[in-house]
Amino acid sequence: MGILQGIIVGFKEIWAHKLRSFLTMLGVILGVAALASMFAFVEGMFAGWKQAMEEQGGLEKLSTNESQIPEKQRAYRHIGRQRRVWDMVSVRVNVPGVVEVSPEVDLQGGLVRYREKRTWAPVYGVGRGSLRVNNQRVAQGRFITDVDRVRGARVIVLGSGIVEELFEKNAPVLGRMVYFRDEPFRVVGVMQAYGLGFRGMRRGHDFMRWRNRFSYIPLETGMEYFTGNKDLTWLNYKVGDTRRLDRIAEAIQNTLFLTHRRLLNFSIGTNVEMFERFNEITGAFGISLGIIASISLLVGGIGIMNIMLASINERIQEIGIRKAIGARDRDILIQVLVEAVVLSLTGGLLGVGVSLALTGVIGVILRNTFSAPVVRAGPLVFAFCVSVVVGILFGLYPAARAAKLDPIEALRYE
Repeated sequence: MGILQGIIVGFKEIWAHKLRSFLTMLGVILGVAALASMFAFVEGMFAGWKQAMEEQGGLEKLSTNESQIPEKQRAYRHIGRQRRVWDMVSVRVNVPGVVEVSPEVDLQGGLVRYREKRTWAPVYGVGRGSLRVNNQRVAQGRFITDVDRVRGARVIVLGSGIVEELFEKNAPVLGRMVYFRDEPFRVVGVMQAYGLGFRGMRRGHDFMRWRNRFSYIPLETGMEYFTGNKDLTWLNYKVGDTRRLDRIAEAIQNTLFLTHRRLLNFSIGTNVEMFERFNEITGAFGISLGIIASISLLVGGIGIMNIMLASINERIQEIGIRKAIGARDRDILIQVLVEAVVLSLTGGLLGVGVSLALTGVIGVILRNTFSAPVVRAGPLVFAFCVSVVVGILFGLYPAARAAKLDPIEALRYE
């Protein structure tokens, strides 16, 4: 018997025992659906988190954050210096590879008012470098400039979420006067919307939408009117070559070590560490789900083996007659093996369909989160191929058992 004829016989057997065949394939269907859906879910998590990281500066971003002084230096903490603008100047002059520096101060937020409308907003004092360091974009107008900082100008760049709450739709925003903590500021720009609405993607109340509330004023203006000192909350950097990231981070630390009077009251943070940590978590999560999906496929394979053994017991006399008229062991082996593969192949195709439907439903439910699944052709093909391999592996034993039947004993079988 040829392979094509074996496939035809295999489909006839499935059709003749529809319920039994469906229950047999159910394990394969669920296993393939779980495996493919797992890939889509993990891929979606990773893609969403990577997008969020890119929108916060990407792998090229370094940050100087406040850190607890080591135990051996705590006796000298009273002479330590906080992060100041001169740290930025020192890094810019002494550390090659840093293409942009962004000194920033957190003003702790407050009420932003326009006429009778008001809303709470996080407001930051920044310079022009913030736009490039944090991968930000301005949708209307302009961003904070060096001239604004020198003059201590009362200008503000509003987040898109604040504009939506304070102004009517399509109303002119640039040039309007708003009040932050009752201090007047003229609107000179509006930030691009972030999250799933950023860069042409669908908008919604997603995990990054809170960033649309961020608003910005000149650094020196924020220090003069709201903090009353020259301390920075963050000092961020953008490097030109991520391959030299560790060396640049070490150079920045050495430079600040000197400007901070040899006290380590700061730390250098990178997005690479977060990226690698999340990659490890995603990998562990994927392995866990993969094991669960593999168990489902194993159960499906056992079901295929069980149904093939039952089918052989029902067809012992048929196999004996085929052998008596000249069928070889190889012909019987191919027939039974092809039937097992047909079962797993059909289950694999149905499993892929179930996976697409399942990820579609999950995608609708999670469309406004970073966990929305991403379907790719590669994982679907892999899951389908696994189902075929399961059919071959678990069909070998029943096929070998049928091929070894003695034709005389098979003809006598009642």
